[in-house]
Amino acid sequence: MKKHVLSLLLAVVTAGCFTCKRSEPVKLSVFTGTVERVAKAKGVPLGESAALLAEAGVTGFDASYKDPKLPEFAKTGLKPINFYGWPKFLGPDGGAKDSDEFVAAAVKYGAPQIMVIPDDFSKDGDQEADYVRILAGLRKLVAKANAAGIAVTVEDYGNTNNACSHTKYLKRFLTDIPELGFALDSGNLYYAGRGEDIVDMARFADGRIRHVHLKDQTKEDNRKYATLGTGAVPNEAVVRLVYKSGYRGWYTLENPVGDDILADVRRQAGVVRAWCK
Repeated sequence: MKKHVLSLLLAVVTAGCFTCKRSEPVKLSVFTGTVERVAKAKGVPLGESAALLAEAGVTGFDASYKDPKLPEFAKTGLKPINFYGWPKFLGPDGGAKDSDEFVAAAVKYGAPQIMVIPDDFSKDGDQEADYVRILAGLRKLVAKANAAGIAVTVEDYGNTNNACSHTKYLKRFLTDIPELGFALDSGNLYYAGRGEDIVDMARFADGRIRHVHLKDQTKEDNRKYATLGTGAVPNEAVVRLVYKSGYRGWYTLENPVGDDILADVRRQAGVVRAWCK
């Protein structure tokens, strides 16, 4: 255990040196599932997997606030930088219980922000009525989280039954709740398949972007993942736009692909650093 922790600390310092000539290091994260995949592939514990990822430049992790392995991930040395979850705003209590648990988890583990994925619209229901109820619950969650020092975001989301798969509703959320941030997911609007432009959405959300998820999908199939920078998603344009606008937050490498996940993380990390100039 001590050996892999020391290795992780050394790797974090080394990762910072990738950007020594820049005013800010590029902060890279992965989902907890990637930490587990690397651990399984290499036949090592989570802590050693985290050390290997840190050597590739990854120093943070994204997780579901309900992940039962959060205590284990919190001990790996990677920083918990973003928790996500699905509060049931259309439920009987308007999402109050879920919101309390969501914020409590972020406070407990020191996650600076939470990313909210609202309920899907009711089947054959009134979308506008659903939006109003979701907005009310989300507004309360934002107030609760902000009072605890936690920022809240919504992301563009790929499930086409969800309000956040539409830019019109994303823009309304950001307009109706000024304290709400935007978590930009580069590939989800393409995944949703309506032809909406994530670069245009990024421009709309300028100054409100609090987190960036990066993934790529092929030109032939909008739901087949590809390694970053090789598919149809305008990832380079997104990263260069937000970096030029002053964004210095985290970039999460969401979907490493191929037989060697760690090697693809390393490659993707290099690609993102090259774009952040």
